[in-house]
Amino acid sequence: MTELKLPELGEGIESGTVINIMVQVGDTVKAEQSLLEVETDKVVVEVPSDAEGVVTEILVNTGDQVTQGTPIIRLNTGQAVQIETSESKIEAVEINLETSVQNKELDLDVEKAVLSIPKTSEIKLPSLGEGIEKGTIIAIHVNEGESIAAEQTLMEVETDKVVVEVPADFGGEILSILVKIGDEVGEGTPIIKISSNSISDESQTIVEENIGMKIQAGKTINAENLNVKESPDRIFIGARKGQFRASPLAKKIAREIGIDISMMPLREGTNRISVKDVKNYAKSINQSRTTESATMAMASLPDLSKWGSIRSEAMTGIMQATSKNMSTSWSNIPHAWLQEKVDITYLEQMRQAHKGAFKAKGSALTITGILVKVVAKALEDFPIFNASIDSQNAAIVYKDYINVGVAVDSDRGLMVPVLRHANEKSITDISYELGSLADKVKNKKISAEELGGATFTISNLGGIGTSAIFPLVSFPQVAILGVAGSQKEAVFIDGQFQPRLIMPLTIGFDHRVINGADAARFLKRIQHLLEDWFMWTL
Repeated sequence: MTELKLPELGEGIESGTVINIMVQVGDTVKAEQSLLEVETDKVVVEVPSDAEGVVTEILVNTGDQVTQGTPIIRLNTGQAVQIETSESKIEAVEINLETSVQNKELDLDVEKAVLSIPKTSEIKLPSLGEGIEKGTIIAIHVNEGESIAAEQTLMEVETDKVVVEVPADFGGEILSILVKIGDEVGEGTPIIKISSNSISDESQTIVEENIGMKIQAGKTINAENLNVKESPDRIFIGARKGQFRASPLAKKIAREIGIDISMMPLREGTNRISVKDVKNYAKSINQSRTTESATMAMASLPDLSKWGSIRSEAMTGIMQATSKNMSTSWSNIPHAWLQEKVDITYLEQMRQAHKGAFKAKGSALTITGILVKVVAKALEDFPIFNASIDSQNAAIVYKDYINVGVAVDSDRGLMVPVLRHANEKSITDISYELGSLADKVKNKKISAEELGGATFTISNLGGIGTSAIFPLVSFPQVAILGVAGSQKEAVFIDGQFQPRLIMPLTIGFDHRVINGADAARFLKRIQHLLEDWFMWTL
């Protein structure tokens, strides 16, 4: 008997209401078949079955308020191996073979399996963020012999983008610190050895392997020798040549991250797939894709020393990341640019008149802040500039959110903090948030979350005084606005030349999805919004 529970409904969604039950008692359901619909404050979610079997009991009713983990349906699966886990420990390991065949060799002594796990555990460096492979330890906040609590900050790691605080996975006493300040570390690097009764991911895998070996020690279970209906979704995966085993947890994780577990290669000497195997396989696929889609091979540097003395300095992490990202953009995006000159004479007069009020509130009214608001409004009118291209599926992905990234020059290199939902914010809010993000970049306190998710980018070099700019689009975005230095120019108005403050703009765009005419109209829309504030209300 298997009890199905409500899975996670989505990031930030805690509960929902059952609005439709799509099965009845006695129905035979397959894995991934929709069981019911749950309405949240954001979306309606179809809840699939984790297993295959006959519905014996429906534990919820239409109108019930449910949360993640709520039992919803009981299934008679015939054969089940269920491993329930939590983030910090294995709550139960239950093996229930509902069959007339008795096989004493398959009895699992769960208590012995758990007690056999070593009490000394290693805490390993977690993922530092999407696309971040390594970092440098810049601070260690604990000492050997110290008792720590779960989620307590252990150390700080500086990456090419942010400084990341590394928390403890569980509490215990620190036996030894395996790294030191200045060490370069990557995901999975052991950093601390701790004495604890909590069970880590690695120990959880040991339990899975222990169970797998005990099952394998008995005679192989299959439909032929048990004389019962085969249950491939619970014990065997039969879509590949040769039998193998996978725990329900491993199958669940594989399904959630889009891995076809039936196509996974097996480790030598075993026919069992564990959670760790799924994670390692997914990681290898991502690394392979990154390698395959990497930029063109770089030419070898010739011997420059024969022409004179030279010196070599290592690139900083941010310099390496910028080099990689720009190479990716240049090799994947066919760029095109259009330029326009904007008369910001009146805009600058208004900015000077009101900047004191903004300063009194703790923020600054800048041209960049105004540009963020203007661009966000223009993106509402031209959604193609807020989109991404899905080349593999020949589709254009339109985003219902507008997140504007602003390129910021720092002593560590170029960084792009993101103002989320910029179209829903006032200039006052944008100005304050922009100042806060800039301070975080300066003080190395910016988080990876605050650097991700941009749908459009603004690069403003006006403060340096450049006369033109041709920025590169940041993949997977499709456009970027470049801003050069404003200058006084003579403009012929009403029969005479008048001095006007002119700001050059450049729109760089992906020519696969944006044509020149649309780029011109988008740039003209920005020009009109900057030159006539009344347009903002239309």
